[in-house]
Amino acid sequence: MWQKDILVLPDDLIAFAWSAPMRDLAAKLELSDVRLKKLLTRCGIASPPQGYWNKIRAGKKVLALPKAPPRRPGELGRASVDARFAKVLPIAAPLASNGPFASALVPEDLDELHAQELQAIGKASVPHTLDRPHKGLVQILKQEQRRRDKNAEREWTFDEPRFDNPLAKRRLRIFNALFLALSKRGHDGGAYERDGEIHAGAAIGDTHVGLDIGIVGSHRTARQHGYLRPAPDQPASTPLALRIDPGFDRKNTVSWQDDGDAKLESRIAEIAAAVIVAGEKKFRLSLREAEERAERERIEKEKQRQEWLVQLNQKRLQNLRNSGELLREAEDIRAFVERVRRAIGEGSADIDPSVVEAWQLWALAEADRIDPVRSGQILTHLNEPSL
Repeated sequence: MWQKDILVLPDDLIAFAWSAPMRDLAAKLELSDVRLKKLLTRCGIASPPQGYWNKIRAGKKVLALPKAPPRRPGELGRASVDARFAKVLPIAAPLASNGPFASALVPEDLDELHAQELQAIGKASVPHTLDRPHKGLVQILKQEQRRRDKNAEREWTFDEPRFDNPLAKRRLRIFNALFLALSKRGHDGGAYERDGEIHAGAAIGDTHVGLDIGIVGSHRTARQHGYLRPAPDQPASTPLALRIDPGFDRKNTVSWQDDGDAKLESRIAEIAAAVIVAGEKKFRLSLREAEERAERERIEKEKQRQEWLVQLNQKRLQNLRNSGELLREAEDIRAFVERVRRAIGEGSADIDPSVVEAWQLWALAEADRIDPVRSGQILTHLNEPSL
């Protein structure tokens, strides 16, 4: 989801998509009709079929408005769309962290979800080769093939294949089988290579879950391209453990490992079902974390608001004090002008009347200039501060 995207209810988006011809709807959003249709397709929203609006105008019977598909494990239950849709659709609140989470495809109880997914996945075997890989491994395998091709052309290259040893190939086959099992339930998986290591994850609906396959216990290592890695000559029978790492942070992990004759290869369906459950569990947890984060932000904003109000009130009080001082100065000037005028009238000072008149005008104008009421300075503290 992009920062500027908004969340809307899928049914609201469907109702919008079927409310008018695509060109008219696109104009409301300042988009092209092609761009709008692509956006709706990305959200899984089908547009009215060709001829639909001609039938409407002719008064003919048309298809009923489709319903949004039920929420799948790990899905938000919301459609993420361009912020411009806020002009035509209400923004949807996220699901509540306390549920309910159930849909036609997701039971409320996670143990029930595991049993449901395990049954639906059925048998999941590990192919002996990677001749027909899952799309999530294609990038790694192509990169490996390029390295092999370079090595075939030259006697030596720095960039040798990283996963041509038996144990690494076994890890790739296990990942491949797991991704294929997840794809049976409409989920995705993928892996990439970085610094000679395989980094993998699964996309369960809208939720990403980390995956890792490592060697059980201590093992020999070798320095490869500046990094310590498992020695490449270890046999494929070396015990392995597969770990689900929901947050990619090695917290709340679930793991399986080779145990005698019970190899990881025999537990792919069970692991795939657990990955799906982990995705749904992480999604539910993320809702609570989002609510807690929003509450912390609300408290912090309120704290900042109160601090700012304190500062504004201190400023208001200072302005009030300034008004008092300015008023006293203005009144002192006026009183002084009046005293001079009386003194001259009583003959105690012999001053040219025109000079006195000019002075009075100037002095009283200065008094008016600093008078907080006449100058408007009183407005700086007249109203209670607000944000």
